[in-house]
Amino acid sequence: MIGHISQPLAIALMLNNYVHDVATGLLLLSALWLGWSAKDLGATPSAETLGVFRASYQRCLRFVWGSIGVIIATGIVRTVYFMRFEWLPAMGRGLVPVLILKHVLIFTMLSAGVFAWLQLRRRLAGLPGWNTEISEKKRSNLNPVRIIEDD
Repeated sequence: MIGHISQPLAIALMLNNYVHDVATGLLLLSALWLGWSAKDLGATPSAETLGVFRASYQRCLRFVWGSIGVIIATGIVRTVYFMRFEWLPAMGRGLVPVLILKHVLIFTMLSAGVFAWLQLRRRLAGLPGWNTEISEKKRSNLNPVRIIEDD
């Protein structure tokens, strides 16, 4: 037993916390990576270039939603065991300021990731042809003739 937590549970909680922190970092990194890549598109990218970037964007967006799901799921577990597994041991070792700093950094990374994604969406919305293809797809999905033909 470690404190009042069994060793297998302690290992599982450490892995949970590690996955939580990594998922937070990946959220930020994915937004920064796509943001840097979007700069290479230029002011008026060709339809082909925009199509390739859009495909990468869509894949990355699925990855981001997965990361957010992992952040929430592991965050719930982390919150339940926080006092017993993180706070009390940190108090016993005089590491509360370090624990607080770590959480400030992680929250800053999460906020920066969300902000970077919002900035990226705003930048892409300003590209000629970015919203056009999306709204054409939405319209074609609502086209009753296409629905009847597909049946």
